[in-house]
Formats: sequence, structure tokens, C-alpha cells
Amino acid sequence: MKRYLTSVLILSSLLPVFLSCGSLHHLGYRKEVAVNRVIKPVFPPDFDKSLYSVKIIFGDNVFTSLAVIKYIPEDRSFRLALLSEAGMRLFEIEFLKDGSSQVNYTSDFMDRKAVVKKLSSDFGLLFLSGSENIVKSFSSASVERKYVLRLKKDGLKDYYFSPDVEGPEKVSERGCVFGRTTVILNKYGDKGPREIVFTHKMLKFEISLKQIDYSGWN
Repeated sequence: MKRYLTSVLILSSLLPVFLSCGSLHHLGYRKEVAVNRVIKPVFPPDFDKSLYSVKIIFGDNVFTSLAVIKYIPEDRSFRLALLSEAGMRLFEIEFLKDGSSQVNYTSDFMDRKAVVKKLSSDFGLLFLSGSENIVKSFSSASVERKYVLRLKKDGLKDYYFSPDVEGPEKVSERGCVFGRTTVILNKYGDKGPREIVFTHKMLKFEISLKQIDYSGWN
């Protein structure tokens, strides 16, 4: 299982696919000029922590776990830990205020460079430092006040926003690349999105998170 996932993720970082890419123009968006847009974060300013169930599908294999996302106010960083359903720590990464990240722990099960790199880049799409450079902005030709911000964040990423949604509805990596990540975020509440789904272009590799209401911590 680990060998399959590692091979797939190595391919996702190395193999460009020369196929037509859906552009924002084709999706009904038009480039804006001199418009001030707000980068709405995935998690609200008063966020402290949240618990998610996690389901990872790669090929015909399914892996389930838990994820704890916690804000560290003294460092102004976010910490994400993947846990087994028995509570054992599998993977822990911290996303720092300057936009960088550092892996704090990797279990033997997940200690593969390609796996760690892909998990780091995927989950990093959820945590905006506020220092990202807005390269371009686009507005929807059909839905009023709906817009997309193209941010420079380890490459170019498109963040899709709607007027009545607290954070981005979708995040997409730019480029025609095998394994390109798209994130769908649904059902925002007081602790951020209740559902988060990562998909990867032309790969049977999906990560889905569902928020769990848990009153066992303060």
C-alpha cells in the first residue's frame, strides 16, 4: 500500500500531461483591473481547534484516521496532526505565519518523502498567512460578487469566493499537471468548513475530511 501511494505521488510531481486545461475564461470569469478584493481565510479569526474524521482513498485502498487542527496563538501558526482511530500520532505538521511549514513528526507508516511532500502541499492550501501576493483577480460574469483570486503561494493557486460564504469554496492549483490538487470546501460554521475534499487530477487519490462535534475538550 505504501509503495503504491509513494509511486503515485512521485508521478504526480514529475509527469506533466499535455491536455487542454479549463481556464477561468471558459468557466465564465473575466479579469479585473484595479479592484480591491478580500482574501477570506478558511478558518475564522477566533478559531482555536477542530476535530475531523479523515478518509484517504488511493487506488483500491482506503485508509481512515482523525485530524486535529489547532491554532497556536503565541506563534500565530496552525498545527495539523493526523491520528489513528486509536489515538496514535501518525503525522504532524505546522504551518507558520510566514507561509512556510515544518514537519514535526512522521510515523514509520507515513515516512516517505513523496507522501510527506504531497500531504504538506495539499493541507498547506488551507492555511493562508495573509502575506500572499495577489497576482490577478477575476469576477464572475454570471453570479454577482463572485470572484477568484490568483495567489502566489508555492506556485500559483486560484481561490474561489462567493459573497455569502465565510471562506473560499474551492482552491485549485494552476497548470496542466498530473496530480494537480483541487480542494472543495463546504458547510462553513463557527470553526471553519465542516467538509473538505481534496482531489487530484487524473489520479484515484482523494482525501476527505468531515468535522466532528466534540465537547470533550475546552
